[in-house]
Amino acid sequence: MSVRLIFIGLMVFLGFWYVAILLWLMNRLNKSSEYGISGEKSSQSGSGKMKISDLFFHILVIVIVFFTVIKLMSYVGPAFASLGGVIVAIPVRALINASGRKTNVILTLSGMALLFVYLCFWYILIGVPVKPPVMTVGSMKVTMSKTSVRDLLDNGFDIYIMNDENTYEYSEMLTSGSYTKYDENQDITVEKGYRSTGETLRGAPYLLAKDDTLIGAIDLYGSLDKDVDIKDAKVVNFYMDKDCKDALKSSNIDVKLGDLSLLSTFYTDDLKKLFKKRLWMIPDESDPTDSVYGIAWRTNSDSIFWNEYYAYIRIDENKNMRAFIISTSVAKDKH
Repeated sequence: MSVRLIFIGLMVFLGFWYVAILLWLMNRLNKSSEYGISGEKSSQSGSGKMKISDLFFHILVIVIVFFTVIKLMSYVGPAFASLGGVIVAIPVRALINASGRKTNVILTLSGMALLFVYLCFWYILIGVPVKPPVMTVGSMKVTMSKTSVRDLLDNGFDIYIMNDENTYEYSEMLTSGSYTKYDENQDITVEKGYRSTGETLRGAPYLLAKDDTLIGAIDLYGSLDKDVDIKDAKVVNFYMDKDCKDALKSSNIDVKLGDLSLLSTFYTDDLKKLFKKRLWMIPDESDPTDSVYGIAWRTNSDSIFWNEYYAYIRIDENKNMRAFIISTSVAKDKH
């Protein structure tokens, strides 16, 4: 059975029980209240104005929920904002519609608690999509799995397509005939499915260049089940090595991952400040052969529902980049 269907079925099952428990609670409160939840206002509420204690209670709940959502957003990211807005809206609406009955207060609080537990299960099992990492190449922002070949061409970049698998020196790769510069008039499609060439420049299916400067190798992705015109295909992987770095420095073309320049010297404290919990691997200073930084944009569902992204920066003894790769784990069902 499909893993994705198992997760969805489990969430539907939990959602059914959430509704059932809430309806049961409404029924119990309706029977235990003298007038019922939808009945007349309790005589303790006076002339119809909300009591100060009830008003304080609603405001307190709103504040608690608001700061809880903010805290969750700090861990999950901006993707949680829309879901957080729904959560905050529940106590706000309760305040607007409040009539002063204690049963309404209890039902509102219980409903929020149940919904919060349900959403926590949703987050634990399925998670939410992470924001794709953004690279800056020259003056253009390239968002993994979002930026298309059309976007690159419109910003003055060139795409070179491999003709054969012969290997050449860096300086000859664009002129040897092993790669052909893509012309927008060509009818070329990207084959269905996802594939990655890994850490390689020579033999990569596509090269990215600008003003005759080879920037690096890229992988393109269109769809899992159909061929896509190359102009509509998205950049999902990028790789560059020391030769690319030296050429980019000579051409005054900077390449960044977020706010981190890939052409500068790397210091662990700087990467910790920039990537925080996403930085899961740092170089072992006692072992020069293990000089690599690992950065991950993971989801709870292991790329079953949402894309995941991984970056690795390999450095030399001088703490300068000798290889960099950023790749996309495209969301797909796992059987």
